[in-house]
Amino acid sequence: MKHTPLELRPDALVGQPQTQPVGTTPHISLHAFCETSAVAASMGRVASDRRLSRARVSVTMGGIAAATSYCSGQPTPDVMILENGGSRADLLAALADLAPVCDPATKVIVVGATNDIALYRELVAEGVAEYLLAPVDALALIGAVLRLFPNEGAAHIGKIHAVIGTKGGVGSSVLAQNLAWTMSQGSTATLLADLDLQFGTVALNCNIECHTGFADQLPEGQNLDGTLLERLLFKHGPDLSILPCATAAQIARDPDVDVIRKMLDLARATFPHVVLDLPNAWSPLVRSTLVAADNILLVAEPDLANLRNARGMLDFLKMTRPNDDPPQLILNRVGLPKRREIKPEKFAAALETDLAAKIAFDPALFSSATANGQMIEEVSKTAPMTRVLQHLAEQLTGRTHATKRRGLGRLWGR
Repeated sequence: MKHTPLELRPDALVGQPQTQPVGTTPHISLHAFCETSAVAASMGRVASDRRLSRARVSVTMGGIAAATSYCSGQPTPDVMILENGGSRADLLAALADLAPVCDPATKVIVVGATNDIALYRELVAEGVAEYLLAPVDALALIGAVLRLFPNEGAAHIGKIHAVIGTKGGVGSSVLAQNLAWTMSQGSTATLLADLDLQFGTVALNCNIECHTGFADQLPEGQNLDGTLLERLLFKHGPDLSILPCATAAQIARDPDVDVIRKMLDLARATFPHVVLDLPNAWSPLVRSTLVAADNILLVAEPDLANLRNARGMLDFLKMTRPNDDPPQLILNRVGLPKRREIKPEKFAAALETDLAAKIAFDPALFSSATANGQMIEEVSKTAPMTRVLQHLAEQLTGRTHATKRRGLGRLWGR
């Protein structure tokens, strides 16, 4: 009887991600065997993605025939991505030739041209890990690879939200601290980590007495574990935990970048959301943390120096995070008296990015919160800044506040 393909609906196509894939791969070897330049180009973007930084990625043209030849003479990689644009019969025949020389433990992803759910089920029954319908972009391929390693994937890790200023003193630390507090108010477990190890203000602003910062207590080597991380935490409310730097007058030394990376891996394995207060210092620690973050909030003031610095940071992040959404731009202290400033819309247009929020200059509100060791929302639940924080928290956590609010771009006032 003639087979009639049962097509997958467009919204059910395998491997078409609706959001940014979350997670990282373990140390693996990944080899893609492509037939078209389009898939090869997508694999090039996959190879440079932060989520596959621990994978050794290779790309070879020639499709499944090239994979069969490769595996006949050397060990099979941990993961193979195989492109085949032929018919159902051609694809099954090519895979039958590959099977005798392919290690059974190798995870195989097939990129094909046949939109047939029966073929997909047959491939899965034969041991193929996933079938992607061409054309595929880099994010679809990244998501497919991450799903092969569920212990490293989105179901087991939280998201990292990095907050950094384009200059010192633009208010990025205050925003990070208040944002983490707001995110935690909906019974969402949140961690706030102060990575300004020398001059951080999280402990000071949250009334935490901490003579030794968390970074000074991190062990070298592989001795960092969840138990130690838990001992380093300070509670600030039922759902907000804090990793503060020391309040004593001392100059801490940055720990090894790999130690901080492992600490963040442990943190995101415990907390759904991790907010990082980053210093305005272009150090290896800051650069590597920005590259690894899931979301970046870039805080600036509307003047020429901030515009120049923001341009450089955005260019760096676009180069190192080609498959990620751009950072969210937040303009702070808009309307500072006697300052000639760039209009917020022109500031964002010059950077060719959207303006996520603009925050009006309000010294009374901020000084009152700082003096009393309170968060902005504790001082005023109706202030425009409070609504900005609630909207940002809603965007980052997916949690909806009960209060009806306007768009972020309009949430500012004098």
